[in-house]
Amino acid sequence: MKTYRYAALALSLALLGTGAEAKPRLKRQDYSVQAAPDQEAIIMDMEKALSIALDKNLTVLTAEQNVESAKGRSKAASAALGPTLSLQGQGNAYDKVPNQPDNELLARVAVTQSLYSGGRNQARARQGRLAVKQAEQSLVNTRESVAQSVWNAFCDVLYRREVLRNTRNALDYYTNAEKELNSRVMYGLSTNLDLTRVRQQKENARAQNITAGNGLEAARIELCRLLRLPPETQLALAGSLEDGLPTVEEASKLPDDLDAALQKILESRGDYQALKHAAASQKQEITAARAGMLPTLSLSSGYRFGYHQSGLSNASKDNQWTASLVLDVPVWDSGSTSGNVRAAKAGLKNAEHAVTEKEESIKAEIADNWLGLQNALETLSASRANVGLARESLDFAESGYREGVNTQLDVLQARSDLTSALQQLALSLKNARTAQAALWKSEGVFLENAFRQSRQNAEFIPIGTKKTK
Repeated sequence: MKTYRYAALALSLALLGTGAEAKPRLKRQDYSVQAAPDQEAIIMDMEKALSIALDKNLTVLTAEQNVESAKGRSKAASAALGPTLSLQGQGNAYDKVPNQPDNELLARVAVTQSLYSGGRNQARARQGRLAVKQAEQSLVNTRESVAQSVWNAFCDVLYRREVLRNTRNALDYYTNAEKELNSRVMYGLSTNLDLTRVRQQKENARAQNITAGNGLEAARIELCRLLRLPPETQLALAGSLEDGLPTVEEASKLPDDLDAALQKILESRGDYQALKHAAASQKQEITAARAGMLPTLSLSSGYRFGYHQSGLSNASKDNQWTASLVLDVPVWDSGSTSGNVRAAKAGLKNAEHAVTEKEESIKAEIADNWLGLQNALETLSASRANVGLARESLDFAESGYREGVNTQLDVLQARSDLTSALQQLALSLKNARTAQAALWKSEGVFLENAFRQSRQNAEFIPIGTKKTK
C-alpha cells in the first residue's frame, strides 16, 4: 500500500514539474555562443563618438543656448545707452464742447536719449558682455566634461569587450579540455574526478562569460545614451585600449617653467575663466549700485502732427515741436543705495574667493592626476609582466601534466591565474586611458589631445582579434 502511495506522489510531482516547465520563461542571452547581430553594426571610432556627442548631447546643447541667452541679455543691456524712437497716435471726438473741434486726429514722433545715468547703464552693458564671455567659457568646460564622459564610456566598452573575449577564450579552453579528458577516461588514462573538475571549471567560465556579456551590453547602452542613439543600436568600436598610451618616463616629465605652464593651463580652463568673468561682472555691480544716489540726465524731443474737422480754430491744427531736458538729483533714499553697495562688495569678495579656490583646486587636481597617470602606467607595466608569467606558468603546468610530473589541479589553477591576469591587464589598460583623459581635462586640453590621438589610431579591431603591431 505504501508503494502505491509513493508512486502516486511521484507521479503528481512529475505532472506538476511538467506543468511548470510548460509556462513561458524570460529568455536570457547566452554570450558563450557567438550569435549574429539582429542589425548591421555601426563602426565608430573615438573621433566619431566625440563629434556626435558634441553635436547632439543635451547638456552641450543647453550650454549653447545659455550662450545665446546671454547674448540676448547683453544686447538688451547695451540698448539703454542708445536712443529710443516711438510713434504715438491719438483720435478724439467731441460733442458740442466749447472751443473744441468736432473731430481731432493727433500723431507724434518722440525720441528719448539718456545722457547720464550715474554709470548704471554703462555698468549693465559691461556686465552683459562679461556674461557672454562667462557663458562661452562655461560652454567650453561643458564640452570638455561631456567629451571626457564619452571617452570614459568608450573605453569602458573596449574594456568590457576584452573581458568578454578573455572569458570566451577560457570557456573554449575548458570545452576542449573536456573533450580531451573524455577520450582519456575512455582509455583509462584519466579519472572521472579529473573530468568532473574540468566540467566544473567550464560551467564557472560559462557563468563568467554570460556576466561579461551583460556587462558589455550595459556599457554599450550607456555609450548610446551619451550619444543620444537608440539603446538597441549595435556598435562596432574601432581601436583598442592600447592606443596612444605614454610610457612612464614620458608621463613623469615636467615642463621647464612650471609657473608659465600653470598660467597657460588656467587660461585654457573654461570653469576658471568663467569664474574670473563672474568676478569682473560683480565688480560692475558695485558701480551700478552706487548710481542709486547719483544724478541722472535725459533728453526727449518730439514732433506732433494735428488735424481737425469742422470746428473752431485752435492750436491742434498746427504742427508742434516739443523738447525736454530732465535732471533728477536724488537726495535721500533711506539707505537703499548704501545697502546695495554693501551687498555688491560682499558679492565681489565671494567671487574673488571662488576664483582663488578654483585656482588652488586646479593645482591640486593637476598634481593628483599627474601622479594618478604614473601610478596607472606602473600598474599596467606590472600587469603586462604578470600576464607573461601566467602564460609561462600555464605552459610549464601543461607540459608537466603530460609528462606526469604535475597534477591536473596545477593546470586548472594556472589557467585560472592566466584568465585573472588577462582581466587585470584589461582593467589596468582602461584605468590608464581614463587617467590620461583626467590629466588632459585638468590641463584644459582634453578635446585637442583626444581628437589628435583618435585620428592617429583609427583602426578597427573586431572582437576576438588582436591588433597587429
